[in-house]
Amino acid sequence: MEKAGAGQGCRKGWLTLKRRKSLTGRFLAYLIGIILLSNVLLFGCLYSITGKNMRQQTLDRSRNLMESNLNVMEQYFRDVDKLAWSVIYNRDIIRFMKGKTDRIADLELLSSIESLYYNSRPDLRLTFYKEGHYTNQYSIMEGERAAPVEDYRYTKWYQEIIWTDEEKVLLTDNREGEDTDFIYSMIYRIEDVYENRTVGYLKTDMDLNVLKERFLQDYTNVAGVTISDAEGNLLFWEGEIVQAPSEQYRRGEILTYETQEYIISCSISESTGWKLCVAMSKDEIFVNQRSMVWTLTIVLAVIIAFTILISGKCFSIITVNFKRLVEGMESVKRGDLQAHVQADTQDEISILIQEFNEMVGRVNELVQAVEAKQILLKEAETKALQQQINPHFMNNIMETIMGLASEGMDDEVIQVSECMSDMLRYNTRFENITTLRDELEQVKNYVNILKIRFVDRFEVYYDVSEECMDCSMVKFTLQPLVENAISHGLSETEKGGMLRVRVKKEGEQISILIFDNGIGMSKEMRTELEQRLLVTAERPLEYIDQYKSLGILNVHLRLRMYYGEAYSIELFSKEGKGTCFSIRIPFVREV
Repeated sequence: MEKAGAGQGCRKGWLTLKRRKSLTGRFLAYLIGIILLSNVLLFGCLYSITGKNMRQQTLDRSRNLMESNLNVMEQYFRDVDKLAWSVIYNRDIIRFMKGKTDRIADLELLSSIESLYYNSRPDLRLTFYKEGHYTNQYSIMEGERAAPVEDYRYTKWYQEIIWTDEEKVLLTDNREGEDTDFIYSMIYRIEDVYENRTVGYLKTDMDLNVLKERFLQDYTNVAGVTISDAEGNLLFWEGEIVQAPSEQYRRGEILTYETQEYIISCSISESTGWKLCVAMSKDEIFVNQRSMVWTLTIVLAVIIAFTILISGKCFSIITVNFKRLVEGMESVKRGDLQAHVQADTQDEISILIQEFNEMVGRVNELVQAVEAKQILLKEAETKALQQQINPHFMNNIMETIMGLASEGMDDEVIQVSECMSDMLRYNTRFENITTLRDELEQVKNYVNILKIRFVDRFEVYYDVSEECMDCSMVKFTLQPLVENAISHGLSETEKGGMLRVRVKKEGEQISILIFDNGIGMSKEMRTELEQRLLVTAERPLEYIDQYKSLGILNVHLRLRMYYGEAYSIELFSKEGKGTCFSIRIPFVREV
């Protein structure tokens, strides 16, 4: 009782452990989870810090780029102012502007000054205008003389400068039929330093191509640089035309903001009032960041794989005995009671392995004892069923001999006695297994006896495959079925009865059919018999005393006990047409 209770407790504990996840599996899962989580968090932190640094670097770079462009622009116009001031404050130039007539010496002086600056600054073209001489202009392009022009008082530049008190005016649209290469002009007043009055004007035209080269420099990752005048009119650009809203511009102050596609910096030039806008594409900027993400991802995957590999190796040192114990338990669960687990290392689990091996050994001994008892019980059941056949059979034969003797049929009595002698020798053999050949011979002896007793009442046909003759089978399988067919199926047949015995090999089984053309069974009788066949197969000993007569139930019980699930039986019957029993048993050739 104590052993049974302990075994039941172990079984419950094992089932409880099975329903749970294994300890090693959970520990390894937690370890891998911690490794993955820590590496992912580290990756996320690195990515966040790197992304933030790259974004800040991009913003700083955009501001620096804008500041650089502003400095280039301011420096360019400062250089233009320096050149213009060196000219307009020249006493000889002022004297020339005040003169009523154009002397050759003055024109030569003006031409030499213009030539000097023309050679040093080919991007600028200088043109002089005298106050009061409204139809003359002086320039190196006209040589040492004044070029006649229309009254310059009606030009746009003159209208702009006379309406302002500024010493200079910048024009961004000064075409008016002139050469389109010089459309940006700076107009300076030439003042008489002694009389504080305007004596002339210096018009400095700037080359468009030079301005573009100066202001629109080639930068990487820059989507576009745009320069517009104070009114927002587009002056020139490089790449995409990107302009910030007017409220974003501040004179002399750089503002940077982001859109969905760009990082934009904008400002207003203090010297010109022009609006500068620099746009940098986020996609191009962060393409390096995305490539870095792939690199970090690969590095992360390698680190995780390497960590998991090392962790698995280290973990296996701890769990090797535990796994062996689990494998041993699985083997026992599959029915291998000879399983023996060998400990890899001497640790705490090795003690459990030793106890497990001893427990399996004890269980194996108990199972062998139980199996021996079951074998003995099965033999007793079979013997009990066979003992039911012999008395019944002998009673029928003796009645037949007595009937023949009373009628004086001596030859028939001898023939029946010979058949009975063969059958008795067959019946008294103690083995439970025979061959189909011997079993069929037993059937023929029995049929011959009945045909002598019931002359012309029925005929028997044998259809037996030769390859099945040496097949082993349980003793007394065919004879009770044939007896059942004759005594029940053909009991009311006076003439023309037919009994067919068919044995064929089908795959790995033998198919046995016993058919008679007798009275058959009603639907109710067939249903009742099928139900009995189903029930009696489960508890054969309970039905031995209940079904003592020869017949299908006796055969069914013995075949079921011997072959188990490999045996099957089917019943086909129709009232007034006959009955057929179909039996299938495994094909096992006698050794």
